[in-house]
Amino acid sequence: MMDPNADTPEPSHGRPPLGAIGVLVALVLLIPTILYYSIAPDEPLKEGVTIFSDGRQRAYLADPSRHEGAGYQDYCVLEPRDQLTIVQPPQRPDGSLLARVERTGPTDVPFCPPQATVFIRPQQVVQKENPWQEIKARLVRLIAP
Repeated sequence: MMDPNADTPEPSHGRPPLGAIGVLVALVLLIPTILYYSIAPDEPLKEGVTIFSDGRQRAYLADPSRHEGAGYQDYCVLEPRDQLTIVQPPQRPDGSLLARVERTGPTDVPFCPPQATVFIRPQQVVQKENPWQEIKARLVRLIAP
């Protein structure tokens, strides 16, 4: 006689898919944060607010004579995502604001020197970095040799 239970397969007792569960938990935690950050309203442009250069931009030095010895004339170039701190909000007739470059390392001409005070227009800056651009930039650095 055959055992009637012999045809039924035994239940497998494998390991739980911890990797997949971890990825799902990370997504559940990260997606709302990124969405909130990307749609949160900007604060007014006032003194002490941190802003970022929106791409490569030309900024005019507030005190060009201070940087003449290093080879600067009356302007310098901001790199994409350069961090700046507003020193004076937009009060000039052309709408430009006075900001300090928050770079620490030395740079070459024509890029803005560290702690330089520059005039820049509000349309040349953003108040928060685009999270998708940051993710894209990190992935490019990982993939590129």
